[in-house]
Amino acid sequence: MTEAEVRAALNTVIDPCSAVAGAPAGIVEMGLVRDLAIVDEGAGVAVRLSIGVTEPGCMMGASFALRARESLERLPGISSVDVQLDHEMDWSPRDLNPGYAARLAQVRQAKRDGMSARASGPKA
Repeated sequence: MTEAEVRAALNTVIDPCSAVAGAPAGIVEMGLVRDLAIVDEGAGVAVRLSIGVTEPGCMMGASFALRARESLERLPGISSVDVQLDHEMDWSPRDLNPGYAARLAQVRQAKRDGMSARASGPKA
């Protein structure tokens, strides 16, 4: 089991706010996965990680942890999964994956362009 495989499984957990914004992103792309450890225990691989949220009042932490655990437990060769919520994590937009940050910027720009076009109205 590689770190890339584990991260890919974790990235299937989509942040609902990113989906509403029109640019769905997984928790890895959002920069919410911290302290990822993958340890070969002979009979399988133990995965330990911590997950944070983007804002202290965000209610998605428990859901992210549950869905991350479920995604990882479905992978072959995983012997145990330990997911902790990092309530002290200080997330910032700099934590976004650079590829996702670029995609988000494109989506936002397209929305701004669309709003400008609508505000201008039809030309006579």
